[in-house]
Amino acid sequence: MLATFNIKIPKNQTAAMQLLQLYMQSGHYYWISGVVARTKLHRLVAKLNAFRIARDAPGRAYDKTKGVASTHLVVFEQGDDELLWILVGTAGKEGLIDREQIDIGTIYDARLAGQHLRFKHYELLHTEKRIKQVRDTTWTWRIAPQRFKEHEAFIVQLVRQRDRDGLNTELAALAAMQQFSGVRGQVLKLFAETKKLSMKFKLGEVTVPTLPYMTRLPIYAEPATMLKSLMDT
Repeated sequence: MLATFNIKIPKNQTAAMQLLQLYMQSGHYYWISGVVARTKLHRLVAKLNAFRIARDAPGRAYDKTKGVASTHLVVFEQGDDELLWILVGTAGKEGLIDREQIDIGTIYDARLAGQHLRFKHYELLHTEKRIKQVRDTTWTWRIAPQRFKEHEAFIVQLVRQRDRDGLNTELAALAAMQQFSGVRGQVLKLFAETKKLSMKFKLGEVTVPTLPYMTRLPIYAEPATMLKSLMDT
């Protein structure tokens, strides 16, 4: 249990999403998530220790030679008393899909349609890279389909109501999203639809925000926040 206390906590939502993206790229396709009250985090971690979540890099490398799964716990503070947790893992013994392991709920495979890893209103997708003359794939976040449709409907409503202030607020909110390549492509599509609709309904020309490019940032603060601090708070 003491080693588990030293699991690092991503410094913000973007960092948590980047970390999960890295885990997918390294084959941690299986996942389960939930929400836990801060006062019950001790109990959850004690249960998840069965999946060897505190193993360090050398330990995981050794485990791999023995066919033992690698499992990581990601915890994100989404409120004063509420924590979002996501457990991701590879195939192998003592892992999430080992039938001899303890039952912690339904395990999903992020590679399959309908089972993509979800984080708030986003989902992680394995897709082709959008680079000319390069045939390769990557993991990227996108706005979950249902949420994307909601933004589409909201933009249509705002344009029909000729609510320019509301429309500018919505466009700014879209630009403020974590601009992973998948999200960025969707936001640009929503911007294009907004311009088209504004002309159709004679709202006039709409200026859309300039989107920043996502860059790889440090995942942890310096010094890093440890899991133990969330338990003690």
